[in-house]
Amino acid sequence: MILACVCGRRFRTPEEASAKNRTCPQCGGALAPEPEDLVPTIDLNVLVEQMKVLRDELVSRDRALRRAQAETTVLRAELDQLRCRTSPRPALTELPSDRVPLFTSRDP
Repeated sequence: MILACVCGRRFRTPEEASAKNRTCPQCGGALAPEPEDLVPTIDLNVLVEQMKVLRDELVSRDRALRRAQAETTVLRAELDQLRCRTSPRPALTELPSDRVPLFTSRDP
């Protein structure tokens, strides 16, 4: 049996439990049995179908993720190969001996 309060809270009780002298723990109002036509019913066939759809969605996403991970692995390997092929060029730290650096000192 489902008991409802005017504040909107609902409580499930055993079928043989009495609704008399029961108060809502939230607002202290009296609890009354909820009419049977308002009680939500759960259709097990609908739940089973929803679970099948969700399972299929998870399987398809899992397959897509595995394909993407494999492609990422291949691309990372290619990137590492390209990095190995191009060796870093040494930076010029010194000027050739016959050149003078510009703007090193101010001439009066």
